[in-house]
Amino acid sequence: MPQVFKPLLRLSLPLILLILSVFALSKTDLINTGYLQLIGFLPYAIFALVLGLAHYFNRSRFFSAAILMSGGFWIIQTYLQNSLLETSTFYLFNSTSLLLPLALSLLIILPERGLWNIHGLLPLSISPLFCAGSYLLYVNLDEAQFQTIEAWFQLKPYEGYVLSINASVWFLFSLLIGLTALFLRNTEAEASMCACLLFVFITFAFFDQALISTIMFSTAGLVLAAGLLRSSFEMAYRDDLTGLLGRRAFNEKLRGLGRNYVIAMMDVDHFKKFNDTHGHDVGDEVLKVVALQISEVTGGGIPYRYGGEEFVVIFPGKKLKPCIPHLEAVREAIADYSVTLRNKNTRPPTSKEGASKRGKSVKHQSVSVTISIGLAEKNDNQLKPEHVLKLADEALYKAKQNGRNCLQH
Repeated sequence: MPQVFKPLLRLSLPLILLILSVFALSKTDLINTGYLQLIGFLPYAIFALVLGLAHYFNRSRFFSAAILMSGGFWIIQTYLQNSLLETSTFYLFNSTSLLLPLALSLLIILPERGLWNIHGLLPLSISPLFCAGSYLLYVNLDEAQFQTIEAWFQLKPYEGYVLSINASVWFLFSLLIGLTALFLRNTEAEASMCACLLFVFITFAFFDQALISTIMFSTAGLVLAAGLLRSSFEMAYRDDLTGLLGRRAFNEKLRGLGRNYVIAMMDVDHFKKFNDTHGHDVGDEVLKVVALQISEVTGGGIPYRYGGEEFVVIFPGKKLKPCIPHLEAVREAIADYSVTLRNKNTRPPTSKEGASKRGKSVKHQSVSVTISIGLAEKNDNQLKPEHVLKLADEALYKAKQNGRNCLQH
């Protein structure tokens, strides 16, 4: 899959849960009436779980989303079980259907900066501020203003569809914001909150279906919990700089390898000299470029950042020779890639001066880097993964001795 579409993979679990929730909606008539009250507490229990996990992992956006979603569910269950033709119910239905996606969009846009600090107060303040603003607007509305709102947000525009057209467009706009942030950041928080937007939209669009808010908000809570756990896994197992799986994930993978596998050790050639010449910032950019190319390895290879300028690719269930073309393709792609060096000393000191020079041709120095690869496979003499890894490291050393930018096994 192309790199640009990989963020969409984060939506696979929410979409599976959405399909299951839609299926559950079609089976609500089978639920024993004695369990209905108990089921009504299910979203609160799930959101309480999310709050506990978010507190434990110090994640303000997940914590705020759980408060926001549980508050929205409480409003639906407490105040929106009457006829939507009543003035107060109509207003509350529309204001909630507008403020929930707006608040979720803001949570998507805000950066994650921890929970229990001054920066964590901003996402936590979104829900109470919106509730207070909505209430103050309602108590100060005159009849003419309310008629205008009623005309703009006319409910049930189509048979079986409750949400107004303008509110539906608002949901679509909020979802586009969320998807844009997901493509730019590619984290579980954006994917989880995009899913919450979708579940909230379905709730309000088909509001007259039995138990729809309970099922959809419960599923949204499960998505938040799963996203929080998956993001915490990435924090522990993924390398911050390159986005590849890190050393801890590699060590765990070694313990679970089967009968056949191949290990490739990779090292950026002359990286220390490159770092000393161009600086650590440029060195980090080079490592990102190299990691991006290695992440595109085909043939079933799983890439890891081993440490520093070293990378590892494991081919589970493979023999050595079939893996060589896939690794050679990565090596050639890196050798053919040029990294542009931007001179910080010549950068315009102000944004105004930078804007005046934008579009003009500027000469930048570009450099290329290469990698050396050592390859080894499990055989009858080397039964432990650590021994195979050592062989791959020895093959890498031979590649360095043979002129670099080559593969040895």
